[in-house]
Amino acid sequence: MRRFFLFFTGLVAGVFCCFTAHTQTVIPNADFESWSSSSPSLYLDPDHWATPNSTTAIIPFFGVSTVTRSTDHQSGTYSAKLVTSHLSFPATDIPGFMTLGKLSINLTLGTYTITGGAPVVDMPSHLNGYYKYAPLGGDSCVIGVGLFKTTGGVRDSVAVGYFSTKAATSDWTPFSAWIDYDTLVQPDSMNIIALSTAQEVMTIGTTLYVDDLWFDYIVGTDENDPQAGIQLYQDKETDRLLIFYDFASPQNTDVRLFDMRGRQVRQTPAVTVKKGRDILSYAGLDPGIYIVQVIHGNKRLAKKYFFHQTN
Repeated sequence: MRRFFLFFTGLVAGVFCCFTAHTQTVIPNADFESWSSSSPSLYLDPDHWATPNSTTAIIPFFGVSTVTRSTDHQSGTYSAKLVTSHLSFPATDIPGFMTLGKLSINLTLGTYTITGGAPVVDMPSHLNGYYKYAPLGGDSCVIGVGLFKTTGGVRDSVAVGYFSTKAATSDWTPFSAWIDYDTLVQPDSMNIIALSTAQEVMTIGTTLYVDDLWFDYIVGTDENDPQAGIQLYQDKETDRLLIFYDFASPQNTDVRLFDMRGRQVRQTPAVTVKKGRDILSYAGLDPGIYIVQVIHGNKRLAKKYFFHQTN
């Protein structure tokens, strides 16, 4: 029996960055709400993500989908369900696997290639999201991100981060993967992958659920104080977010609110501030998860909140 297996490896570099870009990188279909069927309709894939389904689900009589749309979700309506599966023909074990790049699989040789990815416009410090995991036989999962820069036609790795665990969790659980930068070069592309089994020896039936991916950003020059003079308070009774500032120096400052698709839905006027307060109203927005981005000079803080309008 041939086993199809994947590994996620990364660079390790203890680099702390200050970020100058003020545009939020969008993770395509990060909430896994959008899915499209093949033609003919043999399987569903999450929009913008590649899975083995285009190879494994189309095998006559023996096809399987290793990634499916699930109604077991952290928010919204759907999540991605990744299951380590067995193909009877050709005899192959394959993990549930999805990637923002283009995936090419050779089942006969048990090999794969990944190319491409999605654009990056800034330098995120963490990849965050939610997961559930039901490992069998000592399996471990991985959710990871790689950032790249192409110069003169050569694509080089800039940074990598990943989350991996063997522990089972039956409840939706947050994860955070610190992104290690090997260089301070601004990346221009990224790839995010998730695997239900991240090792050569795998157990059929191991299941990973993934939902609500997002990037976080460190602000300041002290890793022990990432908020660097910013305190956020959510006043749920008045549908407002209160932002209190206590910076070391006055800088141009504003607050921006993004939905999970990367669309900016609110912004406060930019003012020069050292100490003070901003108020951002989220009244009238659809209930859901949003990213709050505070920009102070060339630094910023991004945090995730669930907003709902009061009655």
